[in-house]
Amino acid sequence: MLRKALLACAISVACTPVANAESAGKEPVEFDLETLKSLGMDPEISRYFSREARFLPGKRSVTLKINGETQGSIVVTFDKTGQLCFDKSFMEQAGLRIPAKYVEGCYDYIADYPDTLVTLLPAQGVIELVLHEDQLQRQRPDAADFITGGTAGLFNYSMLMSRNNFDSGHSDYAQLTLDGGVNFSDWLFRTHQLISRSNGNVNSENSRNYLQHTFMKWKTTMRAGEVNMNNRLLEGSSIYGIELEPENALSEPESAVQVTGIASTAQARVEVRQQGMLIYSTLVPAGPFTLTNIPLRNYSSELNVTVIETDGVQRNFIVPASLYSRRLGSPAGFSFAAGRVSDNYAKRPWVASVSGGWRIAPTHNVGGGVVISDGYQGLGISLDSVQIPGTLLSLQINQSADREHSLQGQKYQLTANVALPADVGFTASVAKKSSNYRDFTQSIDDSDITANKYEYSAGVSWSNAIAGSLSSTFYETQAYGKGGRSRFISLNWGKNFKGFSLSASWQRQLSAGDKNNDNDDMIYVNLSVPFSRNSLNAYSRHSHGQDRYGLTTAGQMTENSTYNLAAERDAQQRDNSFAAGINSNLHYTQLSLNASTNGSHNNSYAGSLQGGVVAHRSGITFSPLAVHETFAIAQLDSPVPGVRLDTPQGPTWTDFRGQAVIPAVNEWKNSLVEIRTDTLPQNMDIGNGTRLLKQAKGSVGQVHFGTLTSRRVLLTVTTADGKPLPKSVVITDVDGNYLTTSVDDGVVFLTHAEEVRELLARLESGICRVTFALSPEPAAETFYERAGGICK
Repeated sequence: MLRKALLACAISVACTPVANAESAGKEPVEFDLETLKSLGMDPEISRYFSREARFLPGKRSVTLKINGETQGSIVVTFDKTGQLCFDKSFMEQAGLRIPAKYVEGCYDYIADYPDTLVTLLPAQGVIELVLHEDQLQRQRPDAADFITGGTAGLFNYSMLMSRNNFDSGHSDYAQLTLDGGVNFSDWLFRTHQLISRSNGNVNSENSRNYLQHTFMKWKTTMRAGEVNMNNRLLEGSSIYGIELEPENALSEPESAVQVTGIASTAQARVEVRQQGMLIYSTLVPAGPFTLTNIPLRNYSSELNVTVIETDGVQRNFIVPASLYSRRLGSPAGFSFAAGRVSDNYAKRPWVASVSGGWRIAPTHNVGGGVVISDGYQGLGISLDSVQIPGTLLSLQINQSADREHSLQGQKYQLTANVALPADVGFTASVAKKSSNYRDFTQSIDDSDITANKYEYSAGVSWSNAIAGSLSSTFYETQAYGKGGRSRFISLNWGKNFKGFSLSASWQRQLSAGDKNNDNDDMIYVNLSVPFSRNSLNAYSRHSHGQDRYGLTTAGQMTENSTYNLAAERDAQQRDNSFAAGINSNLHYTQLSLNASTNGSHNNSYAGSLQGGVVAHRSGITFSPLAVHETFAIAQLDSPVPGVRLDTPQGPTWTDFRGQAVIPAVNEWKNSLVEIRTDTLPQNMDIGNGTRLLKQAKGSVGQVHFGTLTSRRVLLTVTTADGKPLPKSVVITDVDGNYLTTSVDDGVVFLTHAEEVRELLARLESGICRVTFALSPEPAAETFYERAGGICK
């Protein structure tokens, strides 16, 4: 019987989407009726496939392809003739720009865009669209492209408790961190509260409150309250005041990559290669095309473009690198801040800060910054230049005037970043400060009057498939006064072998002012061996004359829980240490438990709980992850709990109302949200289980997922005289639409039994009506139900 059921499922899945619909201009296909009879098929079935196959009217789950790329599964509507309905839901799911003339219902999309090619493949459950890229949502930032608005309150919590036991007693510590606020109409308010308790002493600290809004017209974000002075050239502090900073993500890139051409045939394929590697491929309709946002390997190699027509003709052309080369990052724009110092310094003056950047040539950026307060003025200028490919040089000069201490000084800094052949990278920096140079915070803190005279740093890295990766870093500081000279050097190597990886690190700290640390070497060697979802690490560490050896292992206990175990041996003290921990995502919060012991008398225990809570118009929803400034609420159209959604921040799960928090959405960029279909009930399909969100900063998005509950039923059908319904009998609905075929004597499989009230079976002796009864509620945890039917 199981074999029959599987056969029924296979035939039903293949045939159910197909309906017979008259197609003007199409000649009917002639079937050999004798051949059908010899194969055990009812000749009556030929009527349903004599013309072009179309989807059944109504809502159906299909796979969508746009310009040759699969976009995922979506739920679409087909009209009475089986044609695709371009309604708002479909255009949004497909990422199409909604025409300005659209009001509601099915839109005559082809009339507006006659070049659009729509191909329906009902037997495969696929819809293919080929269209121009400008019909898709705009690639350059525009206010109309972003989800805006929304209102919700939230708070993130982190609770920690620990206890340490030792020979002379014990110590306890508890901490609660709350980050709360509200989002409303793209404005947001945030507050931070930290409460701690240590050995009976309670401390409460409110560290930051601010109001924020992004003015899209001016591409600027404003914060008011306790904010930071974000001056890109001069050091600042926290202030009570106002801050304005540019939203660079809203600015159109000055050197966006574009490839334009002309295709002669519909569904022509365009391939873009760089350095011989295929980096982009898409289908385009006939006529002019423009491709944007091509993922380049670099900005210095030309692009080789091939247009492959459907008739086999190929054309090639080159896009020179000079047309799209972007050697420098975009200038940072203007930032402004003004207010009174909020940090705990000796003085809290009023202060104002301004900084900005300009592109003065394709290979040159300049920047400037000013900080002004009562008793202090600071000025900074910078120049970034790329005269040699792969080499970025940056020069910065600062001037300070500390009138409070009658000091004036300068700071100079030169930085070079070089990308060399054979995967070699090099960076170096040198900075010099005069003895009277002061940053702003030094001028308001009388205890901080020291300064470094020189600062040097250098780094080199190299990667090779045989030798592995090697890197080294060196820096030195030389201070005025008694600070003396400090040097640091490190060397790191690592390589992946078949079945394991090995790494080694060495560093030395040299401090002329502290003889005890003149030759403080640290050496660390680690061997890592992965085992499926687990890993084992063995390490050796040498530091301060002590040698320690240890083993650690970590991995997955379940899909949502991890563990870690560690054991360490001190070779000199002959002490053993052990530690263990469990971290579990409980779907609506996260729990962490840890314990460790060092010797026979010292041990510690700790536990933490963290997550987020959002209050929105549809209720209160819990999140296992912290909720950020820009987020969304997802909702299934059925109240199904425990469905997993993969978000940019990590997985979340729906609650008993079918709602889940998407805790973080990338502002001004696409954010992918996907439903794990294997967590859905067995009798449920999802429409578009993949969504791309594009939200404005501070907005609260709403994402609705359409579900399709299918009652799959395996019918055991008998005729009025009690005999099994013959094999290969055509089953239709009362309107004559083909539904399925009996796959064995008395066996009929229906995939959408909820849509069918009565079945017709076409026997050689005539038509009989199949009646059957189902339980009031579908079986959610089984792939199909069983029922009996009688054909009269």
